[in-house]
Amino acid sequence: MSLDCIGVVGLGLLGRGIATTLVAHGFRTIAYDHSARGRESANQHVHDSLAEMVEHGKLTSRQVEDNLSMLQIVDHMDSLNVCDFVIESIVEDLAQKSTLFDELEALIDPQTVVGSNTSALPITLIQRGRIHPGRFVGMHWGEPCHISRFQEIIRGEETTDAAFDSAVALSYACGKEPSLVQKDMRGFITNRLMYAMLREALHLLESGVADVETIDRSFRNDIGFWSTIAGPFRWMDLTGISAYARVIKDLFPELANTTELPDTMKHMLDTGAEGVSNQLGFYEYDAESAQQWEEKWKAFTWQVRELADHYVPTDSQEPVS
Repeated sequence: MSLDCIGVVGLGLLGRGIATTLVAHGFRTIAYDHSARGRESANQHVHDSLAEMVEHGKLTSRQVEDNLSMLQIVDHMDSLNVCDFVIESIVEDLAQKSTLFDELEALIDPQTVVGSNTSALPITLIQRGRIHPGRFVGMHWGEPCHISRFQEIIRGEETTDAAFDSAVALSYACGKEPSLVQKDMRGFITNRLMYAMLREALHLLESGVADVETIDRSFRNDIGFWSTIAGPFRWMDLTGISAYARVIKDLFPELANTTELPDTMKHMLDTGAEGVSNQLGFYEYDAESAQQWEEKWKAFTWQVRELADHYVPTDSQEPVS
């Protein structure tokens, strides 16, 4: 299946990052957002991120110039009818995604694969009511898209092998190390792991075990220390499986298992907290400190990417020398 022209629908935080990644890897990219402000912001983000990649030696200035010539940011979704593959990246709402897919399927070729950038919605639900459900596949991207190696490719119950393989090929072509999720379930892999951790972190906070700073400190100085090079199973191999079996027996019954939204999160919603983006979060921010944390995070992601490229195995089970 040809992958000459890729479409992106929705140019929010992840959508604009997806467009950046496609452009950085030489794809003709047609990106659409209904908002003029969204289109303008995305265009600036692409230019800034590509400049950043030049600074870190991932692209040359000439490559950026050539690649930018293959980017179109459009104000009508009709322009996507020439695309071989379309990536949807709008809000995480099934009804809104379904409405969009109704419009999209009326425009694009029946063979065009549609990748839905969702972090939790089962792909099988997305496929229901579609004209050609087999072409829909999950593509879970991670921010910052143009730096991160992360990607999950999720097969819905009706996803064809051709659609799935096309999404995998695109992922590799974008420099990702994709996780292939062969059984569709809400949250896939990474978010099921992460939200189990978030539930326990909130439980520890609300139980008075420790404050936010202490919980964060314990996490980043232990799990954060090894999690780039090893996942949970590799870490058990490295540090002794039997010890974990003994702890599991006693600890699992004590872990949080609530299905309700914790009071702490309800308070965050009530106060409109969004974190550094509006300077309201678990920590206190002003404009200067919020910007400093954004800059620290961006610099750190480049350092982690460089370490991962050197140490983390991809096609081989052996560590990179």
